[in-house]
Amino acid sequence: MATILVLDDRPDNRAFLSTLLGYLGHALLEAADAEQGLALARTAHPDLVIADVLMPDVDGFEFVRRLRAEPQIAHTRVIFYTAAYMEAELRTLAQACGVAHVLTKPAEPQQVLDVVQQVLGAPAPTMVAPPPAEAFAQEHQRVLLGKLAQKVDELEQFNAELEMRVSARTAELAEANARLRELNLFKDNMIALTSHDLRSPLGAIQNMAELLIDDTELPEEAHHFAQNIYNSSRHLINLVSQMLDMAQLEAGKVKLECVELRASDVARWTLDSLETTARAKSITTVLIAEPGERPILADWMKMSQILTNLVGNALKFTPEHGRVVLTVGPAPEGIFVRVADTGVGISANYLPHLFERFRQVHTRGTNGERGTGLGLAIVRQLVQLHGGTIDVSSEQQKGSVFTLYLPAAPGTSAQRADEPHAITVFPRPPAKSA
Repeated sequence: MATILVLDDRPDNRAFLSTLLGYLGHALLEAADAEQGLALARTAHPDLVIADVLMPDVDGFEFVRRLRAEPQIAHTRVIFYTAAYMEAELRTLAQACGVAHVLTKPAEPQQVLDVVQQVLGAPAPTMVAPPPAEAFAQEHQRVLLGKLAQKVDELEQFNAELEMRVSARTAELAEANARLRELNLFKDNMIALTSHDLRSPLGAIQNMAELLIDDTELPEEAHHFAQNIYNSSRHLINLVSQMLDMAQLEAGKVKLECVELRASDVARWTLDSLETTARAKSITTVLIAEPGERPILADWMKMSQILTNLVGNALKFTPEHGRVVLTVGPAPEGIFVRVADTGVGISANYLPHLFERFRQVHTRGTNGERGTGLGLAIVRQLVQLHGGTIDVSSEQQKGSVFTLYLPAAPGTSAQRADEPHAITVFPRPPAKSA
């Protein structure tokens, strides 16, 4: 069996030839460039070299010229295995270098085997007088330039085809996006229409259930059913309202009516409005307004919606006799608002998905309260509309902490440091009788 050196800068080409010729029991050597190939030729004295023509730094013709210039390896058989560029000129120049055959890529495996066997069975090449150096150099340069020019043509053709594909794909994507916009608009309109149409009958159901609950002559069982109807209708009204809010936020239809306000005032109003809920579970709620709070530019109704959602969730998932603390204080660029509770907490696996739509960690509160899975998604979008951010930390069975950061109103100063911070505790103690 023969020793064959495969010279090619492409690893896949070397692997193909080495694997193919290895089946016949030949000893295979591989080189990635001409310098490495010459070094192997000097030490291993291969029976055959299969070389590419177009390679970086030193091409196949220059490799053969250097090979022929060294007496000990000058008679080594060489086959060019290259792409088809200016084939006639390439073969003429190859013969002048004493190259036995030129195989065109990609060649059939059997063709490669036949040519290799033919060359190995032939006598070693006898060098003839080379063409004049100047003529050889000119022909060599012409062939290489032709190969490069053809390669450029192929690349330009490939680039043109690629641009056509990209253009077609872009048109398809534009059409798909337009269709998605239409469907999204249809969805928003349907949600708005459905919400409007559902609110009226649900409101009527809630009002009638409330009348039944207030009826003192109603049997106990009927009173229980009326209470269930009232609770269910209230839950549905809340769900419809939040779905409409979410649709309007995603459609960019929510416009803020910003005024200069203090978040601690909104926080106090929020705890006042939720006092009944806190009393029902004997939960202590605390408001801490730290000194140094700066006013913010915000929509009062949207800010109250944010805090009502956060505090409402805290109350919902905090067991009886627990504690919810709402803190407002200064931050580097404005203020922070923190809602901390002693509730059931949230698993670390759920925290990254907490603000996604319809993502509920707990489907029921500690007293069976139901949620919609939209509240926190709405909160995040409303906070972002105000130019703020929100984050959360939590530990199961120990509670959760939601913190939002909001920019201060331009040109405003902090509260004077000597002003005492306000602390309000809910539920308030009952008023003493006279």
